[in-house]
Amino acid sequence: MALSQLRDLGEEAVAAVAASLVDGGAVLKAQLIASRFYEALRHELEESSMDDAKLAALTAASDRCERIAAASINSTALLDQLKKAVAVLQADTDTSPPPPPRARPVLRVIDGGTF
Repeated sequence: MALSQLRDLGEEAVAAVAASLVDGGAVLKAQLIASRFYEALRHELEESSMDDAKLAALTAASDRCERIAAASINSTALLDQLKKAVAVLQADTDTSPPPPPRARPVLRVIDGGTF
């Protein structure tokens, strides 16, 4: 499945979850709605033939979806995590190259003389 198809499925899930929550639906129902998107992501991650950029996007989106499954999540956080998962896929389907990874700063001790 292409990332654009996964993104579309995610956008449908966002709309369905938002509508369910507005209508007073339970968080559990929203989690079940989002699970279709999550299962599609997991299935795609099991494919062995993908480039590093696609793998990174799918992994990041999947990590967001795993947060949705938490029993203690509230409706606002659930919808926020789902939107962020879709945004990760959106960012990866843009034509611009991904930004270079930022390295952590390294602190070093500078040996000096006496004062």
